[in-house]
Amino acid sequence: MEHIAKIEKIVAGGKGLARPAGGKVIMTDFVLPGETVRIREVREFSGYIEGELLEVLSPSLQRIKPECAYYGECGGCDLQHVHYGPQLEIKKTIVTEAMVRTGISLPAEGVEDAVPSPDQWEYRCRLRLKINQNGHLGFFKKKSNRFVAINNCPVATVPVNSALVELQTTGRLKGLAENCNEIELLQSPVDRKITLVFRLIDKKPPTAEIIQVISGCTHLDCIGYKTGNKFHHLIPDQKLSPLSQKISLPDHKQTCTLSWTAGCFSQVNEEQNEQLVQLVCRLAGEVQDTSILDLYCGMGNFSIPLALQGAAVTGIELNRESISWAKRNAESAGVICSFFATDVDSSLRQLIQDRQQVNTIILDPPRRGIGKAAGLLAKLEAQQIIYISCDPATLARDVATICDQGYILRKLIPVDMFPQTHHIESVALLEKN
Repeated sequence: MEHIAKIEKIVAGGKGLARPAGGKVIMTDFVLPGETVRIREVREFSGYIEGELLEVLSPSLQRIKPECAYYGECGGCDLQHVHYGPQLEIKKTIVTEAMVRTGISLPAEGVEDAVPSPDQWEYRCRLRLKINQNGHLGFFKKKSNRFVAINNCPVATVPVNSALVELQTTGRLKGLAENCNEIELLQSPVDRKITLVFRLIDKKPPTAEIIQVISGCTHLDCIGYKTGNKFHHLIPDQKLSPLSQKISLPDHKQTCTLSWTAGCFSQVNEEQNEQLVQLVCRLAGEVQDTSILDLYCGMGNFSIPLALQGAAVTGIELNRESISWAKRNAESAGVICSFFATDVDSSLRQLIQDRQQVNTIILDPPRRGIGKAAGLLAKLEAQQIIYISCDPATLARDVATICDQGYILRKLIPVDMFPQTHHIESVALLEKN
């Protein structure tokens, strides 16, 4: 069945919402608020219908021609059809509505404007690609397993694209799909060197023949694979070349260099990550001689800058590889931090049992959020909690739990880590009531 409907708004997930007369809500991709569109029903759920855009009958003035030849096919970007300014407004609205739906009292000034990315294109220094049976690289079409081969990704950095083109055009990955269905290309922000990571199916590394062919790529500086979060080099005599980023503190009087391997988490947008770190440091305020608990601390992305400003930082992270690099980064920066490789939930319970108190809690959990452990945070009696999230829905859920424990949401700031997509990073500042 087809419908002609007007798009009301863009909701979480980047889809446009429409309400045809007398019918269910319809959700569809690649539309903008105010547009009249023709939609075909694809699948019906209990509360809405998933639709496919057939035609834009009345386009928005904000609509533009997408830059990418694969847009709408590869399953990656979903906001290239709109100018960058309105992209930021859409993301601010998504964050706001997530909070309102959960019943959270917004700060007096509301949700702040999204912090724009310094680069809207060529910003991704990490790209994960599928491999097909012919050794071609690409992505799956959105919500399908249909492979879409690509030769270029306009949101990836120039070095990442150079490596992609070389691998794609030389056929060096042919025969790899039997035990590897994905590769990851990572660029080191400091020296722009590229690391290739094989994501294995059966934990069996590629054959010596394939490694020899791939090691001849001029755009690759390091080749390896991961087991769990441990990165392994595939070329024995290859010198360890960690990924690194130099970060300036808010006053720009100090800098630190953070290093890590492909086994650690790092943000995909290096310049926006620096702005994110500076924002968190500003929200933390005067931290000299205060205690900070950094949950999901990774390789020290926030811990090291805060320690350089005089805080006594304790970092908790389950990934042992990340903790190893956090300790190295602290030593390199000349600061003393305490880092522990353990899970956050049990650590919080132990800290509460030991009656530990901290001034500030920083947490940057994975997309699923902190979940039930959010109810434990208040028992540490921190004066403030700074929550960094890449998912507005789980952020809203966890912030509601924290507010129920006696905290007030003072600031909420979207940070656009992922231009051209609906994804949005957010930073919430909560203060003890």
